[in-house]
Amino acid sequence: MAYLRISILVLSLVFLSFAFSEAKEVIVGGKHISWNIDSSKTLNEWIQKKHFRVGDQLKWKSDKDSDSVLQVTKEDYESCETSKPIKANVTEITLDQAGRFYFISGVKEHCDKGLKLVVIVKPPKHASPSPAPATATGPAAPPSTNAAAGPGFSLSNGILGFGIGLVGMALI
Repeated sequence: MAYLRISILVLSLVFLSFAFSEAKEVIVGGKHISWNIDSSKTLNEWIQKKHFRVGDQLKWKSDKDSDSVLQVTKEDYESCETSKPIKANVTEITLDQAGRFYFISGVKEHCDKGLKLVVIVKPPKHASPSPAPATATGPAAPPSTNAAAGPGFSLSNGILGFGIGLVGMALI
């Protein structure tokens, strides 16, 4: 009977650990904001409140008034250069590395008026504390650490460690 309780406790903690490290799917601008010039200010306010991690997926909501979305370099983002995107006609993208991702409207005039976004991506919660290499999309964001717990600490590691401690205590 005690082994059954311990097994249930361990399985629960393992599932909790996966829940905290799961990637999320995000609709750019939310359900009610489309990618168009009329919503550029709202989109930029929205993106500043969001936190993204490696593995998250962005999807663009489109409608008849939506512009195409281009993933570009930092330089092309700043100048609204639409002729040489990293990826054209983006409808969804998986954020596969830490750093900055730059997106602009495929219509240069709309980009010039502000229809563009910078997405800052943090390393996965279970990542090692060493920084990722710089890429064409920009420098990697510095890893976050919990000073009290030391480098490499994450909530899922803490829960798993706590669960192992509980199992050890239950066996005594």
